[in-house]
Amino acid sequence: MKYGSLVIEKNDYTVLKKYLNSNLYLVDYIHQDALETLDKNLKSALVLSSEDMPNDIVRIESTVTMSSISNVDYTFQLVLLQDEDSPNQKISVTSTMGASVIGRSEDDIINYGPPADRISLRIRKVGGVEAEGVEV
Repeated sequence: MKYGSLVIEKNDYTVLKKYLNSNLYLVDYIHQDALETLDKNLKSALVLSSEDMPNDIVRIESTVTMSSISNVDYTFQLVLLQDEDSPNQKISVTSTMGASVIGRSEDDIINYGPPADRISLRIRKVGGVEAEGVEV
């Protein structure tokens, strides 16, 4: 990791903690795994104010371009669950991919997918946050 740990913007951190606290007993196992990843990542993240955030950190509302080892790119916007819209490349921060990239920076590598089919993906580019003060 470029910054030594995940870096989360303070408002994003607050929104995500509220969401996690309200979904502690989620029975949907796919979402439960993503929420556990998100919770673990938030516990170890460096939390910074908006003005102190580096520009290359994945935040809520960021546009993210991922590259596979075969240089296939996929671009999406990281959004809150209620704004998720897969056909328009809006991926929820509470999805497996979203929970894996929030707080990471350009050039960080994540391992994505089930253990038998795990692939390495690199965060190639992080675009600016379009909205300030995201709320649940």
